[in-house]
Amino acid sequence: MDVDLAPVPPMQAGARRRRRPPASLVAGTLIIATLVGLALWVTLFGRYGVNQASGDVLTGPSAAHWLGTDNIGRDLLTRTFLAGRTSLLVAAGATLLAALLGVPIGLVAGYRGGLVDTALMAFVDTALSVPPVLLALTLVAIFSPAIWTLILGVGLIFTPYFARLVRGPALSVREQDFVAAARIAGVGGGTILRRHVLPNVAAPVVVQLANTAATCILIEASLSYLGLGVQPPQPSWGRMVLEGQRYMLESPLLVIVPCAALVLASIALGLFADGLQKQLNPRR
Repeated sequence: MDVDLAPVPPMQAGARRRRRPPASLVAGTLIIATLVGLALWVTLFGRYGVNQASGDVLTGPSAAHWLGTDNIGRDLLTRTFLAGRTSLLVAAGATLLAALLGVPIGLVAGYRGGLVDTALMAFVDTALSVPPVLLALTLVAIFSPAIWTLILGVGLIFTPYFARLVRGPALSVREQDFVAAARIAGVGGGTILRRHVLPNVAAPVVVQLANTAATCILIEASLSYLGLGVQPPQPSWGRMVLEGQRYMLESPLLVIVPCAALVLASIALGLFADGLQKQLNPRR
């Protein structure tokens, strides 16, 4: 008896398509790499210093100054990209600090359970009830405004978010057979957390890192705009908007350029986080 079998399509092309990274991940990575590369290029090979003043004040784009100058005669292009370096430094430092503090709290709470879990999550819930901007303003008001103050304050804001994120997967992983087998074999709790629990909760942590960095950039810009963040003469996108709004009519680029850079960096990190989440999705 003859049976007609439909041809089976080759799997190699489909597999290649599935292995391609999401477009949002590629776009976000390219934009972030471009911003970082331009900041390094301006730092190493720029024609002007970050606070180098010239005789041209509030000028428009020209061959000498591609984006014009501010009210003191400083090159707007140079200050914009160097301000991006400051914002990215604060975002990266605060995000890493939040992860280093929050992930161990979530791991211990989820793995130990019981009274330890209840006590740690009560602390986390209390911290989450405080508005983030209010907490940042309090910390900056107590300490002198500086980059390291911003990193510390913003990092502490997002520590509870990482703890809450990790606790749920840790609760699930501790019930798995391989964790029970490790306990029976006499493996210590710290080793189990490091070798078995942490790798299984790493994917959501990586995605949260990118999302947190995007929010940190906005918070840093907001604090700098209020005068509680990066202090002059060091440039910051929020500080540049504050200084440039007085001369909005004479030179609107003083506000438009740092705002556009701030929005672009936030969108890039959002795209990167979205693409990373798709890439790490086991169903993909």
